[in-house]
Amino acid sequence: MTKYERYQDYVIANGKLVGEFEQMYKDFDDPWEQSTYEQFASEKAICVNLIESLACQNVIEFGCGFGHLTNRIKSVCPKVVGLEISPTAVVKASKRYPECEFVVSEFPDFETLRHIRPDCIVMAEITWYVLEQLDEFIAFMKAEMPDTYLIHLLTTYRPGVQKYGADKFCNLSEILKYFRMNYLESGEIETAHMDGGKRTYFIGRYS
Repeated sequence: MTKYERYQDYVIANGKLVGEFEQMYKDFDDPWEQSTYEQFASEKAICVNLIESLACQNVIEFGCGFGHLTNRIKSVCPKVVGLEISPTAVVKASKRYPECEFVVSEFPDFETLRHIRPDCIVMAEITWYVLEQLDEFIAFMKAEMPDTYLIHLLTTYRPGVQKYGADKFCNLSEILKYFRMNYLESGEIETAHMDGGKRTYFIGRYS
């Protein structure tokens, strides 16, 4: 018996952030289809390709979930740390990928960023859940890590569907204006099952 019928209701419901990630990972075996479709989504492959092409040596992934993307990054980068707010997800990720490092952590975790000093940070599909911390994170990046690349992956929704976060951005153009980085590449992917939504990505830095 789960607390809510849908895993989505543990995170955002009725246009408001719920944020019950730990309970969600306890109640559902594979939220967001991480172990199946999501693991091989096109923008994830783009993310790994960008990290390899830039010869990144030290990567942090925020919101790593079960660690599928962390593991793929590990194949092209000598050091990667997956950070995740849910202890249950970290335990499961560590069992799946024991060669990777996973740590329980909340975004934006400036202490860990200062300690590791990554040359690339990955934010894959977590931005809707950390909107209130984004401005602080951007200010930190500008002040302390302007040379660090940010790879940002986020699904957007067709007009009229997006409620929570619509005051900040609703599409790729608005996302790029919000972060205001020097972008190396950006793009969006639309697939048949997305009902007008799009998968967006960018890579940039502030230097």
